[in-house]
Formats: sequence, C-alpha cells, structure tokens
Amino acid sequence: FSTIRADLKFREKLFISWMAPRGIVAAAIASIFAFRLTGIGLPDTEFLVPVTFLVIASTVVLYGLTSGSVARLLKVGQLNPQGVLFIGAQAWSRAIAKELQRNGLKVAMIDTNRSDVKKACKAGIPAYFESVLSEDIFEIVPLDGIGRLAALTPNDEVNSLAVLHFDEIFERNELYQLPSITENKGTEKELPPLHLRGRFLFRKDLNFSELNHKYFSGATIKSIQLTKEFDFVKFKDNYDETAIPLFLIYEDGDLEVFTTDIVMEPKPGHTLIALVDSE
Repeated sequence: FSTIRADLKFREKLFISWMAPRGIVAAAIASIFAFRLTGIGLPDTEFLVPVTFLVIASTVVLYGLTSGSVARLLKVGQLNPQGVLFIGAQAWSRAIAKELQRNGLKVAMIDTNRSDVKKACKAGIPAYFESVLSEDIFEIVPLDGIGRLAALTPNDEVNSLAVLHFDEIFERNELYQLPSITENKGTEKELPPLHLRGRFLFRKDLNFSELNHKYFSGATIKSIQLTKEFDFVKFKDNYDETAIPLFLIYEDGDLEVFTTDIVMEPKPGHTLIALVDSE
C-alpha cells in the first residue's frame, strides 16, 4: 500500500512492485509452522523450512537476473549516466559545473558552505547545503543522470571519505578527487592505497591551492570544439602549457575525465573543457 500511495510514476511503482522483498514473513514463521505441524502429526514437515528458504533464494536470483531488463522495459533505468556530482561549490568548481551544463550534462553540488551553495543555485546549478558524509545524503540529493563523483574540497581526508561514502553508488573508476600535495615542499604525500581514495584529477601539481590561485589570477573555464584545422596538437601549441584539460566530451555525449593515471588523445569532433589562462 505504501508503494501505491507513494509520489512515484506508474512505471516506477511497477518496478518497485517487481523488486519488492518477498518471503521475509515466510522465513520468520516457517520454523514455527513446522514445529506446530509436527506436533499434530503431519508427515514431511521437516522439509517446510528448507523449501521455504529455497524459494526465497530463488526469487532473489530471479530479481537479480531480471532487474536490468525490467528497468529497461519500463524505462526507469539510467542508461549510461554521464553527469557529475561535485563535492565543493567554490567559485572555480561552479564554473566547471556550469560549463558541463552548457554542454548538456547533468551536474549537482554538495557543500557545507551556505554562501557557495546559494551562489550555485543562483547560477542554475542544483546544489545542496549538506555534509557529503551524511547518512541521508543519498535520499537528499537526486542522482538521476549522474554517474561519477569529483571531490574538490581543500581537505584531502574529506575527499577520500567522500569517495568511500559513494563507493557503492558509482563505479569505482568513476570516483575522483584532487591530488594531495604538501604546500611547503611541493612533493606528494605518502599516498593511501587506491581502494581508500579516488583517482587523482587533472594533473599531479593541480591541487586545491593551485586551482584557486589560477582561477583568481584570471584563468577561465572554456569549451573548445576540436576540428581538423584546430586539433589537440594545435590546442597545445596555441595555449602552450598554460591550458589544463579537465574534461573531454565525445561526439555521442559521453564524458571522459582527465586524470593523472591515463593519457588521452582527443580527436577532431570532441569538445575539450579546459582551464585557460586569461593571456
């Protein structure tokens, strides 16, 4: 009854009805029934409990195998979500999110800075004044169309914890955070193992402080359409080493993130989102 009264579309109610847990009550009382039936002398009651659990296990397997097909049939599943959830709504991350929006990608932001959240909302970016580590965050922030996380706070520990918090929501290789670099020596800290952190974004020397410095020194976030006449080589020649590629959008709309662990070669027809110095 709660599903019927819920504020959901009809197809979503059908999907929940198909996937709703079954057998919980049966599992709880099967042993009681078996005990009572044995007491009145009915034969073969010892099979009641194992058969009940066999049926429950079979339905779990059935739902697991058919959930994707049913979701596609009812058109309630997210097919290849390409959007980005940003942790941190400071000025330059808002600029990145806005540029992704302009290119047709879904974005959302989470921050504990009320002022930054208000500025994001005013710019038309869905933003939420919440802690990323809140237990209720998955209910508060709608993730429809979003398939990756970028942790951009100045706190390395919060970034890593955000990655771990969303580990069951997004695929492991779609969890990103800013690199950790000590301010006094400019060298990498002893890095935690990969399963305790996200993939490092953009470039090894591009930590929070460096991004802040570049952005407030006049750098901007730009979308550059690559062509045969102005390909990636020409882009690098034109901007020298001042431009930093951040994201790549393929012709079919799929998004790729520049990270420190892979080298990408954008092609004509791709859209490059980069941090470009004002000069």
